[in-house]
Amino acid sequence: MSISEHRHGSVRVANLIARLRSSERAHYVPEGPEGQSALIDALNEVAAAASSARTVHDVLNIVVDAAKRFTGTEKVVLALVDGTGDMPELDESSIVVRGSRMQHDESWWGAWLPDACEHVFTEGDAYFEVNEAAAAWCLAVPVRVQDHPLGILCAINSVSHRLRQEHTAFLSILGAFAAASIENARLAEESRYALLASERERISREMHDGIAQSLFSIALSLEVCKRQVMRDPAGVARQISEVQDLLAGSQGEIRRYIYDLRPAKLQELGLAGAIEYWLREIAPGKAHKVDLLVNGQVRHLGAEVETCVYRVAREATTNAVKHSQANHIRVTLTYETNGVTVEVADDGLGFEVDAATASSKAGASMGLRTIRERVETAGGEIKVLSEPERGCVVWAHIPA
Repeated sequence: MSISEHRHGSVRVANLIARLRSSERAHYVPEGPEGQSALIDALNEVAAAASSARTVHDVLNIVVDAAKRFTGTEKVVLALVDGTGDMPELDESSIVVRGSRMQHDESWWGAWLPDACEHVFTEGDAYFEVNEAAAAWCLAVPVRVQDHPLGILCAINSVSHRLRQEHTAFLSILGAFAAASIENARLAEESRYALLASERERISREMHDGIAQSLFSIALSLEVCKRQVMRDPAGVARQISEVQDLLAGSQGEIRRYIYDLRPAKLQELGLAGAIEYWLREIAPGKAHKVDLLVNGQVRHLGAEVETCVYRVAREATTNAVKHSQANHIRVTLTYETNGVTVEVADDGLGFEVDAATASSKAGASMGLRTIRERVETAGGEIKVLSEPERGCVVWAHIPA
């Protein structure tokens, strides 16, 4: 996820959380049929906010703010657990609290949490207890996905505020909402980490096949020049000129790696503009005609989809420029109702698709494998059509 995307997502989630906090009222949920309608409205609002959350931390904040607002509870605690052992144990680093610091000191309810956790996941239902010394009551409901425990959601109130059925129902349903949202956020985080690892592996492969070999050639050439500088100055001058060309090419490769790590043009120019900019960057000085055709109604597809499409177009055109010896490369970007399609076609040498995809050494085949991994990770579909001396077409559809 890019810095600007993360900032945009954080602002959006912060605004949603602010809305949840904006009108805290004691006993917000009325009794009777009106209470049931209010519960539905409240849960819909929480679901909308949680669906926009990108991290587990965002989900926890949304849930506790919703619980406090819609029940009027003086203090709400959401504590995650480590469920890897025989009995879930509280994760003290993942406890989110809402309520006045001066009211309901943590010294007593903090000691109560482990007992509540054990009861909730042993008995499988809510746990209620009155603390006479603190003149308060506590209610804990489970947060779990099927039989897998994730945490407990607790409401803490003075005994002067009676526990109502609507509160219990709301907190129980909210616990189920929280469980699904936490699990989804965790899966999203794992997916982002997997994509990051894939990016690192791809860059490592490309640097090994490109920059590393170029630097090795440069080192050998300089060693030869050092030995021949006195005997053959003219030959050394020619070799140095070749070394300069290799260095220029390596510098261009490094710039492209940096650009690929941080595709700022995607944020600045949009998807079509960023692809067009890349085509201008990769084509100068080479005997290629490279152009872009855009079909359909141009619209924003979301950062993850656009990043995937951009990288597929970039990788496919890079392969065509490096390996196809094509005279003409065309990128076609088609906006559809259910997503976007990108097609990169060239009139180059072509290849046997089965043989290329089975190979793990050739640069073009590594590029194709990288493209396929990107598209499949995004839930899309990819086709590669090619024959020797008949060019190549890389076609991919990414759902939005």
